[in-house]
Amino acid sequence: MATQYSLQDVPIKNTYSSLETDLVDELVVPLLQRAVQYDRGVGFFTSGWLKEAAKGLLSFVKHNGKARIITSPNLSEQDWQTIKVADEQRQGQMIVAGSIENALSDLKKKLEYDTLAALAWLIRDGILEFCFAIPQGNLAGGIFHSKLSIFIDPYGNGVALHGSQNDSVQASLNEESYSAFCSWNEGVKWFDEHCYRFNQIWNNLFPKLRVLKVPEVEKEKLIRYTKEYPRPYPAPSVEGGSTAALPPVPSLHPVKTPRDYQKKAIAKWEEQGRRGIFEMATGTGKTITAILAAVNVFQQEGSLALVVLVPYKHLVDQWIEELRGFGFLPIPCYESINTWKKVAANSIREVNARLVSNLCLVSTHQTASMEPFRKMISRLHSPFLLLGDEIHELGAAHYRKALSEHAPWRIGLSATPDRWYDEEGTSFLRTYFGETVIKYELDQAIKDKALTPYQYYLEKIDFNTEEIAEYLRLSKLIAQLSTDAEKNQTRLEDLLRRRADLIGKAANKIPRLLAIVQAHRKACEVEGEKYQHILVYCNKGTHREVLTAMAGLGLRMHEFVHDVPLVERRKILDAFSKGEIDGLVAIRCLDQGVDVPATRRAYILASSTNPREFVQRRGRILRKAEGKQFAQIYDFLVGPWNTTEVLSNESARGLLLRELPRFAEVSLDAINSQEARNAIWYTVMDLDLVAYLRKRPWEVYQEMQQRKLDQNYER
Repeated sequence: MATQYSLQDVPIKNTYSSLETDLVDELVVPLLQRAVQYDRGVGFFTSGWLKEAAKGLLSFVKHNGKARIITSPNLSEQDWQTIKVADEQRQGQMIVAGSIENALSDLKKKLEYDTLAALAWLIRDGILEFCFAIPQGNLAGGIFHSKLSIFIDPYGNGVALHGSQNDSVQASLNEESYSAFCSWNEGVKWFDEHCYRFNQIWNNLFPKLRVLKVPEVEKEKLIRYTKEYPRPYPAPSVEGGSTAALPPVPSLHPVKTPRDYQKKAIAKWEEQGRRGIFEMATGTGKTITAILAAVNVFQQEGSLALVVLVPYKHLVDQWIEELRGFGFLPIPCYESINTWKKVAANSIREVNARLVSNLCLVSTHQTASMEPFRKMISRLHSPFLLLGDEIHELGAAHYRKALSEHAPWRIGLSATPDRWYDEEGTSFLRTYFGETVIKYELDQAIKDKALTPYQYYLEKIDFNTEEIAEYLRLSKLIAQLSTDAEKNQTRLEDLLRRRADLIGKAANKIPRLLAIVQAHRKACEVEGEKYQHILVYCNKGTHREVLTAMAGLGLRMHEFVHDVPLVERRKILDAFSKGEIDGLVAIRCLDQGVDVPATRRAYILASSTNPREFVQRRGRILRKAEGKQFAQIYDFLVGPWNTTEVLSNESARGLLLRELPRFAEVSLDAINSQEARNAIWYTVMDLDLVAYLRKRPWEVYQEMQQRKLDQNYER
């Protein structure tokens, strides 16, 4: 049974002739009025035909229809003679450019400005796409002379018309004829064949036919006319039911007044040719500083294309929220390409054509490193600023492709831009983004009251008997294989990972955590305070056990791990901030970019040796919040506190030496720094490691690298 707006509403005959039927008004227009897809292969296409089918096109646009046109180039003999002497790639560019230029010139001469406006807006709104087909091989010298129209409605019904009519006004005056094939009757076989052939041509899959797509630069020539002429039809609906609108000019939000150090960072970045790294402690406003710099560029240049790259999906949403506060309308570009490519490509076309003053794309490092995104932003014209967030991640070999050489201006953001044990990646980042323009470290940020002061408490964790035996076994194997580290690299990495995992999952950690939590909870009750806003960082594979154990104490805890959906994450963080849940149990997804300023106490069970991880974790905890005078960090540090004799002096020293750089980094900036050092003084002194109490991770790393250089030199 036919449905409203269905092609089956139109009585279709097997054949048509213009001697009996007005082919446009009685056939093409009714089909267009019901279609959402229109494919046309035609020897000659002039935009004047748009007038003839205007009634059908209005309904087609209203139904969010999409049209694809394949036609022959519109070129003079003189044009062809000029093109023949060029190389093949240049020929294609000249054919497309010449055809479009001739079409525009023809419209202007005939004063067909309403038709020009319709053509320009149809292309700008993504309703109309077209390409040029040129016969080659034994067909070279001829023209593409297919006469095919395909209409498809929202229900999948289709009609194919095959005949002699070109899409021009003149064609409507000639004696023309069609054969018609419907998808819902015996004509389905021929309908399917015509659809298959059209798609093969559109995708340039016939050796005897060269199909030239219209490059962005030529589309921009067309859509510039939309600046002169209003859209001659109602704006097509977009997702959510609203109509398309031009982005407003970004403007500084009045509450985002830059601090002095942010002003200095922006000024230095400008001096360095708008390239540089903002190396700022977590929580000190890297995001806002970067957006302020971008807005400053916009104010100077009058327009801006801003591309922001972030490591994780949840950070896309976080950045978008911040950017909107400054007036940008960011387009999220991640996950399925079908959800963002078209709107992003159209927006790039508009900003390049100077139809809009600004563009903002926000993508993940992963999506941005893939070819579709890279190819798309390579079309951006200046002014173009690329902003990389957490750039230490972008130094990884598989993500470096995301960093477009096409971007003249660049900002890199990270509290820890140098990559741990990856000098090549670090060098790449610093070459691409430029020198550090501001190094705003944590101790200064605390002094400036940009971050909350904190207390640092060490929780001494010993191995149990089984863990000691396993630690010694793994250490012995590692020592043996290290004599030829290059040859044994894969095996060594596996053993080192297993030993690190042993430390991270030490059995005594969770019982100690529960004892401390009970003591803290009781102390809060005595003081008449609520025990909440707590954060527990776990080692991978232990968070469920911790979650269950904490819930067993009657605490309302919630996990915050990578597979928690984005919408759910917002709800969890909001509940945490309001005190509706007592705490969060996390692994790594709170390391970067997630704001949890309400945190008062953090228990760090994860024994990371990578400074990026524990520096980021500390930064999450020190963000300012109302009523928060200081934060407390409890670090569960595995060491030879009561097991030196069992481990042996050498193994005990190695175990503690692994953990001390983290202790130094976190303890040196704490309010109770001396108290923290006193807590481990005797063990450190007995193992002759006092010198390492004040050596931060990068100092230890540089010493190790220097020793390697010295050893190689001696060889």
